[in-house]
Amino acid sequence: MDVRQEFRGAAREKGVPVDEIERRVRLARPQTELVPEGDGLPVAGRFGGLAALPEGEEWPPGQSLVLTLDLAAIPSHGHDLDLPTDGSLLFFVEPDFTPNDCRIVHVPAGTPVTEHPNPGVPVFGPILLHARAGWSLPENEHEVPFDLRLDDEVEEVIGEVMWDLEDNDYEFSLGGYGGASTGGADNPILNANEHTVLATVWLDEGQVGDAFGETLIVVNFMIKHADLAERAFDRIWLMTDFNG
Repeated sequence: MDVRQEFRGAAREKGVPVDEIERRVRLARPQTELVPEGDGLPVAGRFGGLAALPEGEEWPPGQSLVLTLDLAAIPSHGHDLDLPTDGSLLFFVEPDFTPNDCRIVHVPAGTPVTEHPNPGVPVFGPILLHARAGWSLPENEHEVPFDLRLDDEVEEVIGEVMWDLEDNDYEFSLGGYGGASTGGADNPILNANEHTVLATVWLDEGQVGDAFGETLIVVNFMIKHADLAERAFDRIWLMTDFNG
């Protein structure tokens, strides 16, 4: 179900005023959701596997490849990010319960690449990912670039509604507001005027074994708007959470 419709129904049941419901829905951001099974959906990426990198580009030391995206296969309406329209993005992250180190490598379209051998880090079984366009809603006021001026009680109820919405049926997404779990971390966007979520990856034991501490971990790859405009993917950082 479209998360906007799901939110409308759940918020009405909680007594949230209609105008506040619609105001929140208007803040929805497009995101691309990547799923392992997708009848008729284009293959737009891959979880895990070995990294195919240009000549002279080293595998980031001590980091595992968790996501490769084919930007040309991403739906044109599937995000609101200032991204290249083709080429690949490779997402690396330190395999740790609380990872700090990360790297994104942008490979422009047409660049010759070579698959690197395992550099001595966990390499996860590759899974092809299919792209579909979806929507993401903010949970907190600081996730949007202006003051919502919400009544505290209304904001609390909306937070409850968002928490109770049906769990995602995807584990990888591009754009949107990102994700959090139950470990106590805040939602990843702390200053919407300055930075945004580039991609979010949910990792569990079924995918990565004990490489990340035998629990579900949510990894948000963050970037400043100015750095994204400059294609400065080396300036990313992580906001993470886990099942606590």
